[in-house]
Amino acid sequence: GQMSDNFTYTTGNHNFRFGGDVRRTSVYNPFEYENSGSFGFGGAGTFTTGLPGVDYLLGIPDGYNQSSGNIINARAWMIYSYIQDQWQIRHNFTFTYGIGWQIDTPLTDLYNNGVSINAFSPGHQSAVYPTAPTGLLFPGDQGVNSSGGSVTHYNNFGPRVGFAYSPTSKFVIRGGWGIYYDTAEEELTLQNLLLPPFSLADAGIGDTGLSPGFANPWSSINPAAVCLANCGAANEADQAAGAIANKYPFAAPAPGSPVDFSFYEPLSLNVTDPRWDVPYVMNFNLTTQYQVSPSTIATLSYVGSLGRKLEGVIEGNPDNEQAYLNDCDPADVGNFAAQSTFSNCIAKRTNAPVDFPDIALYAPGNIFAGVGTQGTFLNSNYNSAQLTVEHAMSHGLFIRGAYTWSHGLDYGSSYENSYAGGSVLDPFDMRLAYGDSSYDARQRLVLEYEYDIPNWSFGVLPQQLTKGWAFTGITTFQTGFPIQLSESDDRTYQCSAWAYYGCWDHPEVSGTALKASGDPRTSPSHEWFNPTAYTREAYGTIGNAGRNLPFHGPGINDFDFSFWKDTSIGERYKIRLRADLFNMWNHANFANPTGNVVSGNFGKILNTTGNARILQISAHFQF
Repeated sequence: GQMSDNFTYTTGNHNFRFGGDVRRTSVYNPFEYENSGSFGFGGAGTFTTGLPGVDYLLGIPDGYNQSSGNIINARAWMIYSYIQDQWQIRHNFTFTYGIGWQIDTPLTDLYNNGVSINAFSPGHQSAVYPTAPTGLLFPGDQGVNSSGGSVTHYNNFGPRVGFAYSPTSKFVIRGGWGIYYDTAEEELTLQNLLLPPFSLADAGIGDTGLSPGFANPWSSINPAAVCLANCGAANEADQAAGAIANKYPFAAPAPGSPVDFSFYEPLSLNVTDPRWDVPYVMNFNLTTQYQVSPSTIATLSYVGSLGRKLEGVIEGNPDNEQAYLNDCDPADVGNFAAQSTFSNCIAKRTNAPVDFPDIALYAPGNIFAGVGTQGTFLNSNYNSAQLTVEHAMSHGLFIRGAYTWSHGLDYGSSYENSYAGGSVLDPFDMRLAYGDSSYDARQRLVLEYEYDIPNWSFGVLPQQLTKGWAFTGITTFQTGFPIQLSESDDRTYQCSAWAYYGCWDHPEVSGTALKASGDPRTSPSHEWFNPTAYTREAYGTIGNAGRNLPFHGPGINDFDFSFWKDTSIGERYKIRLRADLFNMWNHANFANPTGNVVSGNFGKILNTTGNARILQISAHFQF
């Protein structure tokens, strides 16, 4: 729902405006995902034959997944008010100033009696679910409200100032600065769908690290107790039962119920940082505009923005790699020169917090194996120079050209970008994530044009043939986007397969990342850069490579062109025959190369973006 009103009051050379807007947003989203369970056959499981089809016939799945589903019933309020004055100081100088006040309530989930959000507070015991493990709290517990702990902020004031000055009739200077607040996106609530004890998502016997059988996913392919690694060694969870109880059918327990939380453990949670704040951006610009001729205007602008308290995610219970080395192989502690020989550490690293609970930094890893934390702790900045020249329709010709040089930097260009594609933030040091924004195309030139061709009959050919021709087009040239680096083999010993938003491994810089001189169209390897400049990080260490390569991927070269012929039929009717060509020259615009150092295609371009040439012919009849 929405309610808004605005008022204007003019007196002398002041024009006052004030008003407000009240909105209630709500989301009701039933989530039904793998309610009946699903097996995966990819030829990559523990007991695979290497052939997915043969695995299927033999009943040897790679894994199993099932969930009980849930429902989002989220709600939030946004209340905005403002006042401003447009003050005409002189006939050629106007100054505008004002302030906005915005109140955004955090998203609350009303489903499951309003308590279906998790909170993580090590050392504190829940009163809502008294049998919950220490550290797992719910709305209604001390310090935890219906938003998971985040509170409404009442100090979000956004001042704005601007001016327009015209020293001559052909020249105008404009500028402005302001703070603008944003609201939390609904996407955040999706992560609450499978939180315990309100829902269930599991991998069958795979939850214990074993391989589920096809006949019974709650039993391992070998139903006897299974030795995991180095059975009998100290400080190890050496064996796992070959079968566990079927967890379905499932029903969410009411608050106060004596829930057996071992049913859900090890937990991989999503929580909200109680310090959650409202994201905001400071926008500023300075623009000059000059009328070159009666039909031509040139505009030169500096446009920038600074984003603060932007949405992102981070792991809230990371592992300590030194503690892991102490637990997993005491004989090798400190022997970093021989890390590649840590066979036991290497083999068990993806299940490390479960097998070695004490390595988790804040709470036992066999209970809190992953605590993904949503927060507002990211920043960004953007600066650009923008030039536009526009020739209004004159003598049948219209032309507009726009050129932008810009540079965007941030720790994550969106909520999703702060964890997707290998850009997971390192909870011990976020600085490696600071780099070019995902949308950072340094240069972009766009040309728009239209020409109505004059009648060229010369009195010889009939006008029905020579009159009404025109063409238009859009031409785009743009430099490429950043190439994001990643490493997907979990070698740091700081995170595991249980990390809710993934691991923050970084490659290691081993040389100079030179851009390949060859053309990816003709190069046998289709390489865009020298892949030997990066290697996998050593086991138990964090690589020193940043989030992106020091240069960008392939750019855009695109021509879209249309031409048509209008023919009048009498005074009332007209027919238009039109041809549109998209990517007229059939230019291949390449996608970014693979940035995962683990991939055999690291550095190679394997795909294109956009379409090949498309020709579209149409006829329009107007009456």
